[in-house]
Amino acid sequence: MQIKALIFFVVSHFMPYQVVLSESDVVRLKIIADAEKFIGTRYKSKVDKNIFDCSGFARYIYSNNGLKVTRSSVSQVHDGKKVSAIQNAKPGDLIVFKGRNARNIRPGHVGIVHHISNDTVYFIHSSVQKGVTIDHLHDPYYKKRFLQIRDIVGAR
Repeated sequence: MQIKALIFFVVSHFMPYQVVLSESDVVRLKIIADAEKFIGTRYKSKVDKNIFDCSGFARYIYSNNGLKVTRSSVSQVHDGKKVSAIQNAKPGDLIVFKGRNARNIRPGHVGIVHHISNDTVYFIHSSVQKGVTIDHLHDPYYKKRFLQIRDIVGAR
């Protein structure tokens, strides 16, 4: 697998010790790498037999990595297991938001945690305006709509 080779190269050449990744860590890295391939893909584009709205994009990426999630953001809020706190989020987790109406508590948008940097969660998702892109949780639009994070990888 390409990811393992790259990680081995980086670790073996820049660190005096060996880092062993768990199977879950490898799956998480692969989820992110797969999702990044679609950056710039328009919202509601058809890929294979899937439509890349937000939940369709998440479902497609998880499915390609042997993980099952349901089809809609309303049901995906129940997939996997809830992450107890934002600081416990990991790349590859599902991030769930309210829809465009921030007063409605119903899930309406999802993405996949891409990385955490400077106490900010970055996520990759299919956005109506930007297509598949990476945004962050400190953006006021997403911050006021954030509901929860779901661990899909660790729940299998």
